[in-house]
Amino acid sequence: MILCMIGFGLNLLQTMRTRGNCMSEFQLQKKRPRQELMEYLVQIEQFRDIIHMGPQAFLELCQRIRGTGLVKDAYRSTVEEQVAKFLHIIGHNVKNRSLSFFFHRSRETVSRHFHNVLSAILRLEGKFLIQPNGTVVEPHILNNNRFYLYFKVCL
Repeated sequence: MILCMIGFGLNLLQTMRTRGNCMSEFQLQKKRPRQELMEYLVQIEQFRDIIHMGPQAFLELCQRIRGTGLVKDAYRSTVEEQVAKFLHIIGHNVKNRSLSFFFHRSRETVSRHFHNVLSAILRLEGKFLIQPNGTVVEPHILNNNRFYLYFKVCL
């Protein structure tokens, strides 16, 4: 009886190992097109047209977003891929449905990545955007009647 249980257990372990190898090969096959797409995207000259940003600025933005801790490299998705999806959506007014096709992701995953990157960029707002304090108005705005309704200055 004990020998039968040991044999069954060894057979089960062998089955799990072979299934694990099949799954990892399947996952690698799914991952390969995304990696090729990202490599192709960075290498082509139309990078600015697709992402609306230069490659160096894109990589620097990815580093800053990675520094917030809200967007992290995962087993199945890198920060660069998530930021590229975000920039493509806002730059071209693309729907999650069409982007999920190119990146081989579900719409829910694309949406989650979009909102994670958006939260990280909003957290970086203070480093990139400086709100005016209201005491100094540029002369070309102050002397232009077009802006008078918005920037009345009472002296």
